[in-house]
Amino acid sequence: MAWTWTIAALVMLAYLLRQWVWKISNKKKKLPPGPRGFPFFGNLHMLGELPHRDLHQLAQKHGPVMYLRLGLVPAIVVSSPQAAEQFLKAHDLVFASRPTLEAAKHVSYEQRNLSFAPYGSYWRNIRKMCTLELLSNHKINSFKSMRKEELGLLIKFVQEAAGDCVAVDLSAKKYMDKDLDERGFKAVIQEGMHLGGTFNLGDYIPYIAPLDLQGLTRRMKAVSKVFDDFFEKIIDEHVQSQDKNKTKDFVDVMLSFMGSQESEYRIERSNIKAIILDRAHGSVFWPLHINLMGYVDFWWAQFSTSTSTAFVRFFFLPSA
Repeated sequence: MAWTWTIAALVMLAYLLRQWVWKISNKKKKLPPGPRGFPFFGNLHMLGELPHRDLHQLAQKHGPVMYLRLGLVPAIVVSSPQAAEQFLKAHDLVFASRPTLEAAKHVSYEQRNLSFAPYGSYWRNIRKMCTLELLSNHKINSFKSMRKEELGLLIKFVQEAAGDCVAVDLSAKKYMDKDLDERGFKAVIQEGMHLGGTFNLGDYIPYIAPLDLQGLTRRMKAVSKVFDDFFEKIIDEHVQSQDKNKTKDFVDVMLSFMGSQESEYRIERSNIKAIILDRAHGSVFWPLHINLMGYVDFWWAQFSTSTSTAFVRFFFLPSA
């Protein structure tokens, strides 16, 4: 019992110190209007099962640009087209980064993928690499023969199945479900997406995140391990491949940059796995087949465009 009170006292002390520093640093800053909140929890109690409706009601009272504290996280809620234009166009670079989330930390390799990486030199370089080295017309066209071969194999498979009167699942995969996990690709990725979208108290009160009160971190680490083992298998297969005549796919391209002092793309094994994770999410939910060893096509661009507009209403204040 003594250690419980000690932890509570330390959390309270950290909170009071944070509030004191916050008031001093923001004494001359004018924040938008907004409702008053409680210590620690801020305005979280004002958001129920339908937060968009709660935000709408609050915006009717406090205006189209409203300041909230979600736990210990300061946030701005924008509710009008005119105000949104200021955030998304005039001052877009200031609010370009996503907030730091426990799910991104544990599942997305410390936010090393395109979806969650903070805006900066790393994100720009990774985006440039994907655009020029992985998604260019030349690169996509170089996989024409591979697409033709895969299509021929698929037609042959369907013909054989039709001859045996067997139902066919047309969501073709280069890897089978059993190669990832007994639950299969879609189930595991849905689990990761679900954990990423579940309310996590640790995202809003970082001091209690290590306690994992909701058990979400444990589940995130389990999903992350499934992905990591599978991506390690993919990378090892590419490293050990002796076929020098095959067309290089996007994993081969990234491996060629790994550890290179001449390349402008400074990436390591974890960066490659984070980018493959983006590819896997896009493959399942757009949908297109999971062909992680094959070509990359235009669905990636659609996936990236979708994720870049994920926080239209919420803009989290930069920590600096």
